Amino acid sequence: MTSDECENAGADAAFDRIMESIGNDGPFQRRYNIIFNVIAVLFFAMCVVNVLLVLAVPEHRCRIPVTDNEILNATGSDQWKATVYPMEYNSRGEYVHSSCEMYNISYDEHTTDDYTPASNKTATVSCLYGYEYDRTFYDRTPVTEQDWVCDRELYGTNVFAFVRVSEVCGTFILGQLGDRIGRLPVYLFSIATAAIGRVLSIFSAHSYWLFASLAFIGSFSTNTSFQSPLIIAMEISKDANRAALSLWQLVGWTAGVCLAPLILWWMRDWSWFMIVTSLPCLLFYCFPRYAIESPRWLASQGRYGACLAQLRKIATINGRPFELTEQQLKALVPRPEREKTYGIASLFSGWHMSKLTGLLLFSWICNTIPTFTLFLLSLQMGGNPFLNNFWQGAVELPAYLLGQLCCDRLGRRFTNSGAFLAATLACLPVLLLIHRPGTELYVTMLAIVVKFFVCVTYFALYLQSVELYPTSLRQTGTSFGIIVSNVFGAVGPYIVYLGTSRDLRLPFVAMALIMLVGAVSAIFLPETLHQKLPETMDEGRQFGRDQRFWSIPKRPPSATTTSRTDMETELQELQKLHKPA
Repeated sequence: MTSDECENAGADAAFDRIMESIGNDGPFQRRYNIIFNVIAVLFFAMCVVNVLLVLAVPEHRCRIPVTDNEILNATGSDQWKATVYPMEYNSRGEYVHSSCEMYNISYDEHTTDDYTPASNKTATVSCLYGYEYDRTFYDRTPVTEQDWVCDRELYGTNVFAFVRVSEVCGTFILGQLGDRIGRLPVYLFSIATAAIGRVLSIFSAHSYWLFASLAFIGSFSTNTSFQSPLIIAMEISKDANRAALSLWQLVGWTAGVCLAPLILWWMRDWSWFMIVTSLPCLLFYCFPRYAIESPRWLASQGRYGACLAQLRKIATINGRPFELTEQQLKALVPRPEREKTYGIASLFSGWHMSKLTGLLLFSWICNTIPTFTLFLLSLQMGGNPFLNNFWQGAVELPAYLLGQLCCDRLGRRFTNSGAFLAATLACLPVLLLIHRPGTELYVTMLAIVVKFFVCVTYFALYLQSVELYPTSLRQTGTSFGIIVSNVFGAVGPYIVYLGTSRDLRLPFVAMALIMLVGAVSAIFLPETLHQKLPETMDEGRQFGRDQRFWSIPKRPPSATTTSRTDMETELQELQKLHKPA
């Protein structure tokens, strides 16, 4: 290691020692995690998905200017439909009455006829008198209020795409601001824009572009609202708890994703649903005692006074004495000299690192597109859309648990590639069943299986992104993968639109091909289990070069003894420095 790297490592060790002295696994950490990484994430997850849920398109057909129920009862519903609606094949391959066209005849005069079906030669037109909607699951949504169906069905699809583009822009801008101005101000800004953007959208559905703009604003801070509190929690907790912190946040996310469709099912009105699932995010301004800035980040910026204030908050709640002065803190944790990097351009420095970045990007893209596509398809596949969405959310938690188990036993590479392949194979029976009547339940169950394996790939992929890049590029590399995948994720709504307007098998064909590419790209990534994380750019450029393709990860036998000896020596030196002069 160079002298700068040794100094940085010593500063990190000193800060770890300080956190240990004031408690790095005490009441403060547990309460912070419950408030901001479980409960807040639960509410914010509902805020993220609520705009997507209310844009589901219910069953619909042309409204007709006949309201005499006796006429309808006398002729029979099927006979009456034959006089009004032409027949066509829907996206499931069924021959049904059209939902977007009607025969071009005078229905007021036709009510006195013998109700014979119109001839195939009779001209058809788009709905002249508006639309009727199936109210089984929805009473009022933007789609039913503004008739975003048929020739305007792309309105909702475009909003889904705007949401993905917004997440890209927000991750790029706010992710960098988190390293520049701090995690806390970015977090507070994030929850405000999300809540305000979603609530104001209630009053803007009459203006499509205003509604789309507010959807963009409400989704701008999606990723940083999760990243900021998790990074703070990890930076004030001991190393052994960091994987558990990530898992607890996923528990909060899964709970929110599962609750949101059930709440809409119960309320049935999109305006109140948006309020109930958005405004509670603002409640997390009400915890100033626990809403802290990361003391580790403050020290890295040379803001030692503010760092001491945050450390005293933690020490007080943990019941630990803390008498360190600003000068002592500055001596123990000098502001580090960072390795010179060039941002995203450094991810492509050298052939080997460029290859790793490219393979990771392929994996991120192949994970994100099916994730978003499956979410939207759950609202269009028939049956109860709320239960479809609930089960797609509920399957995430066991998937993450299995992902953690497989990643620690089989390694990240085989887990990621194997889960992609399993998801691809699960799509194949859907292609055979989806056009058969009475198979909605089986198709829904298979879609849940696909979502299960896609979630396993997400868990493994996130670990690989963190562990493959060197320290100076770790956050940049992970954020870049999320940004690029969200750009391509905007394709998801159009894949769904292709299925609902053409053939419902097409989204599963597209997802199977995409996930097959993911399986191939993931298998060529190096294994990171039991490997020393790269610290410098040079180590990053060499990481994995000497690995054999079929090698099985093994824990180095001497790593524990060596690290323990080094730690004891380091702690002795830190204790000497910590003694007052």
